[in-house]
Amino acid sequence: MNQLKDKLEHITQCINQLLIDQEGVGLSVAIVKDSDIIYSRGFGYSQLQPVKRPMDGDTKMSIQSISKNFMAVSIMQLAEKNLISIDDTVVQYLPYFRTKDKQQSDTITIRHLLSHTAGFGSELGIANMVAPNVREIFSDTPTEFQEALDHYSLTEEELHRVKTREDIVKWFQKVELEYPPGKGWNYCTDAYVILADLFEKVTGVEWETHLEDEILSPLHMNRTTSDSKNVEEDPNSARYYLGEEKIETPFPKNALSAPIGYLYSTANDLGEYLAFHLTGESDVLRSGLIEQMQQPVHLVNEEWQFGSEVRSYGLAWFTDLYKGLRVIEHGGGQMAVRSLMTMVPELGLGIVVLLNFDGTTHHDVCDKIIDIFMEQ
Repeated sequence: MNQLKDKLEHITQCINQLLIDQEGVGLSVAIVKDSDIIYSRGFGYSQLQPVKRPMDGDTKMSIQSISKNFMAVSIMQLAEKNLISIDDTVVQYLPYFRTKDKQQSDTITIRHLLSHTAGFGSELGIANMVAPNVREIFSDTPTEFQEALDHYSLTEEELHRVKTREDIVKWFQKVELEYPPGKGWNYCTDAYVILADLFEKVTGVEWETHLEDEILSPLHMNRTTSDSKNVEEDPNSARYYLGEEKIETPFPKNALSAPIGYLYSTANDLGEYLAFHLTGESDVLRSGLIEQMQQPVHLVNEEWQFGSEVRSYGLAWFTDLYKGLRVIEHGGGQMAVRSLMTMVPELGLGIVVLLNFDGTTHHDVCDKIIDIFMEQ
């Protein structure tokens, strides 16, 4: 017990120093050992204005692309009920789905979408550009919004036509695949909106309703939500600060594209979520399907390798090696949002790090925690 206490005190000291060294605003950390949260701490501030508010393990924060993992679990729940097979083609459930080359896109499967091996490029942009405050996001210069549209080959008319997830799926008819489905890997955030539309067409249930009833409630994740208004109005919620000047950024919200990166959670709630994935002990999803999500499907491309030759992607999980230990993780980021959840199965260890500032501190904190737990 004293050894564990010493480890956790060392972790606290290291995180405090990292926050000072990197001039960060605030971060929230939870550590899971086997099925228990053994450490929950906030550092720095969740908000700087109008008054400084301290960060803690229950501070609601944007988790960005960690949201995709919840979408993937929802899809795997359909597979568990034999409502779908993840090797079924997408067009079997969404007959209006196609890309420029219909013959090619008719072969895209649900597994391809989950694993980012469908053939899409990474710079589609449609799912993020339909955010209600997109003009505020691209407002640093008078022309920045138009420059963003040009970058993604989008028009304002296209954005105005998008009212539903089905509209985003139909938009894909203008997309040209970069490689044959299953023959490469490219991280395409927009693909997870297709998964949400498919989920809703198969079940007749809004994905957010299912998320609450069949994932969040059973796992007692009471401070996790897709409701941005709920989060903004919560006094214990984060705001996000960019650069040395700590400029507050537009609040990340995009209900239509919630499955790609617009869920909100806390370090403690994500700790409960990691315990479920670490132990496989839950009625949410049977252990065999949990394990299937964690198996590599394809090596990632160079941009996502981070110096690793074995870094791969499964079904909404990255897999890699860290100092010889297998790690399973997913992160997220946008402007001044950073999130990371990592599992080290050999150590029975789960780590959550959430930031409200830019940079790589979340990875530094995670690596330091793993190092300390590897020590005898």
